[in-house]
Order: sequence, then structure tokens, then C-alpha cells
Amino acid sequence: MSCDDGQEENLKELASHLNEKFNELKSNLGNIGENKLLLISSIKVVDEYFDLVKKIESKKNEFNNLSEKFKELKSLVIDYKKDKDNEINKL
Repeated sequence: MSCDDGQEENLKELASHLNEKFNELKSNLGNIGENKLLLISSIKVVDEYFDLVKKIESKKNEFNNLSEKFKELKSLVIDYKKDKDNEINKL
């Protein structure tokens, strides 16, 4: 299998991960045929990928919500400081 320059290690890691899934299934299901085992292994890997994509999206939303809350709090602090500065200046 060919890949872009510098991607050899990544390809080896991907192949190793797929091989692990294949061997896990083979030990759990027995030798039901290489094609079936490869198909099920691939589906499991894609399922893991989609789970991670969902988690990343959830974390992005969580980060955006926290960022908005931080901006609101920062604005409140600035307003509070201005009010206190005005009170001090009136004294």
C-alpha cells in the first residue's frame, strides 16, 4: 500500500490497530472467514471514529458555552469595577 511521504508510521499504526481488532474478533468469534472478520473489524474501527467525532463536537460546544460564560463574567467584573471606581471618585 502506498502513502504520502512521512505517513509511513501513521499507516503502520492504522494497520496495527485494525490487526488488533481483527485478532480480538477472531478469538471471540472463531475463524468465521477472513472477509467477514475484516468487515466487522472495519465497522468497529469506523464506529470508534464516529464516537470520537461526536465527543469532539460535544467538547467544542462545551468549550464555546464556557467561553461565552467567561465573556459574560468578564463584562460583569469590568462593570462592577467601573461602578466602584465611580463611587470612589465621588468621595
